[in-house]
Amino acid sequence: MLLGVCLGEVSMGRVVLLLTASMVCLSGCGGLRLSPLTNERRNVHLEQDTSKTITVTEAMVWYDASPPAHGLRFPAGIYVLEAQDDEYWYMRSGVPLEFKEFRKGGKVDSRNLPGGIMIGKYSFRAVPAAGYIDGEGSTRILIWKLGSEFMGREGRGWKKSF
Repeated sequence: MLLGVCLGEVSMGRVVLLLTASMVCLSGCGGLRLSPLTNERRNVHLEQDTSKTITVTEAMVWYDASPPAHGLRFPAGIYVLEAQDDEYWYMRSGVPLEFKEFRKGGKVDSRNLPGGIMIGKYSFRAVPAAGYIDGEGSTRILIWKLGSEFMGREGRGWKKSF
């Protein structure tokens, strides 16, 4: 009986040690910043609706790291619904997005790409919004994941009409 109690305590001690070690390891992962860059093709249903808009009040620039290797600039202006799929509304910018690549020595490569902002139709999503560019035909390409920082700027940096 005493042996059973002692084994139970040892097992319980191991469990506590394992849980503590797991929490320490997982808390270290909280500091990792995942890259917002992606390349996901999405088939959309083209549908224009000028009553559904996003207004970006001031240009917004997002960077992938510090120091940055890449950046994406969303120009100020009105973004109008151009398409949708089961998960997102695709809001087209009237001005191309600016994609930047930072190189050693301070060199910056910049490309202007037609596209816009895609907003999730549901509140709780792993990727609530994103930057996209044109693909072929009715394809749009998600190139930059926007998370809670972007969503938190609603009403201050951007607003939607719907």
